[in-house]
Amino acid sequence: MGLDMYLGGCRFFVGSRKNEEGDTVSEERVELGYWRKHPNLHGFIIETFADGVDECQQISLSHDDLETIYNAVQDNKLPHTTGFFFGESDGSKDERDYDLKVLHRSIEWLLVNNSDEYRTVVYQASW
Repeated sequence: MGLDMYLGGCRFFVGSRKNEEGDTVSEERVELGYWRKHPNLHGFIIETFADGVDECQQISLSHDDLETIYNAVQDNKLPHTTGFFFGESDGSKDERDYDLKVLHRSIEWLLVNNSDEYRTVVYQASW
């Protein structure tokens, strides 16, 4: 048990595409980031983009939202957050570097300009 946090991307294809088995594929999901027990990051996302409601719901994040999170991590502005089995954010340079790497990659992934697809980014936690 504990706080598991997922940042995922989805590519929705315009027109039909076929997979290796010949099936029509309309979307593709990718894992952009995963965190285990990083409640400070979770708390920032919940408070900023879900009006403080934490029900393990999917939270859609725009380019601007991802930049807001990136800046909060970069500026050490994540709030101390606690919860049942949430653990603790360690506040280390490695944790911060990983956060920034994942968020930068997600921003870049979302901004790919391809007329054959539409991209979204979603955060979801499980606890």
